[in-house]
Amino acid sequence: MSVNPPLSYMNRSHQFRQQKEGGFTLIELMVVMLMLGLISAFALPSISSFFRVSLNTVTRKFAGQVKDTFNSAVLTGRVHRIVYDLEEKKYWVEVGPKGHLMETEHSKEVDESLGKDRYKDDEEEKKTTFELASTITREKVSLPEGVEFKDIISEQSVEPITEGVTFTHIFPNGLTEKTIIHLQDQDQHETSLVISTVIGKTRVFEYYIKEEEVFAK
Repeated sequence: MSVNPPLSYMNRSHQFRQQKEGGFTLIELMVVMLMLGLISAFALPSISSFFRVSLNTVTRKFAGQVKDTFNSAVLTGRVHRIVYDLEEKKYWVEVGPKGHLMETEHSKEVDESLGKDRYKDDEEEKKTTFELASTITREKVSLPEGVEFKDIISEQSVEPITEGVTFTHIFPNGLTEKTIIHLQDQDQHETSLVISTVIGKTRVFEYYIKEEEVFAK
């Protein structure tokens, strides 16, 4: 003998199936929203911390390479330069040939008065006078993901440099062109690297520092 379930039970089961087929309930949607909120709350600080770690990492690495460049220039008696490619977000170290002389306004005036022209080589030949210092940077070094040059203050330009390629020259007598490298990450954390003009040391500031704050006019 078979027993049929009560009609009220069948109606409730039919209504429940219709609700499931129609999509999520309000409570289910609220639970999903809460879970997404919790995930975001934990994930965003982690991403921010990742960029901060990347910024600190490149800062320490760069400071060590500046010191290595200074030591190499003094020991080898050859002019070295740190090259910054702001658009490609890369940097590397190059070394000049022995006896290489840097062109200055004073040297140009002296040569003109003597009727000399030491800089008669064409532009392509000038570019090849420096070569990659493979003992310091084996290749062009890319900044970490999310980190970029904000600008560079150097003796190459009166205004902060925000694009193109620029340099910091380090000479065999220990003198270095004054330079401030400003780095930033995607969360707008900023770091300033100030290269000393005499001892090859790099000072680090965890904010954007201006030229007048570190170099006397």
